Amino acid sequence: MKSVTRRRFVSGYGARESDRRSEFVRDSFVSKFGLLDLQSAPMELRPFRALRGNPAFKERRPGLWVDRQVLAGREHQGVVPLLIGLVRLSESAGVDLPESPASSDVISKRVGALVTAKADSDPCLLVARAPLPANFVSMRRPDFSVEGAGGTRHDFVRINDYAQHVELQGLVKNVEAQLRNGRELWEAAQQFAVSPAAAKLPGARFKLCAIVDEAFSAEVSELETPRGILGYSFEDPVY
Repeated sequence: MKSVTRRRFVSGYGARESDRRSEFVRDSFVSKFGLLDLQSAPMELRPFRALRGNPAFKERRPGLWVDRQVLAGREHQGVVPLLIGLVRLSESAGVDLPESPASSDVISKRVGALVTAKADSDPCLLVARAPLPANFVSMRRPDFSVEGAGGTRHDFVRINDYAQHVELQGLVKNVEAQLRNGRELWEAAQQFAVSPAAAKLPGARFKLCAIVDEAFSAEVSELETPRGILGYSFEDPVY
């Protein structure tokens, strides 16, 4: 994956407003969380106690999840695994944002929704060079399955074992990722994390993300970001 320059200069009032907002969030992270070296921190992946089901219930143990997406509409069905977990929010999290800035109005509405819900069930989609080990993508029976709007089947497999958590955390620790879907969600989460409303919420420093290996780049446009299926409460401790 080619390295992408993080600092981008774009003309226009909206771009300047976006730059000022980003600088404010960056400075707030530095002062609040002590992120003094903005180039050295790796991507930090954490498990979470998932909120799921209807009516919703909370898993007793923290876990990472794999969303095995069985793509529809192909001559030969393809299976693409997405790793779902919490990624620590920081300006140095190894996540490259798209060129186009998100709308400030959309971000503000999203921040308001986070303040009210104190929870997140809308993951961003990240593409990274972080292949899942074969045993995590096996034909193990899923914990549950959901059919997406486009006909894609989502087989969700929960990973509870601590040793497997450590292995997966190591896979993404030193890789860069590209945010392919959900810039407004990422920027809203950053703003919420440094707001007074998040001061006593441990989970507010993290963003729910779905991570796909760049080897599946050709299928990214066909993937469905699994929103509204798994969530987590900001009030929960992060393990």
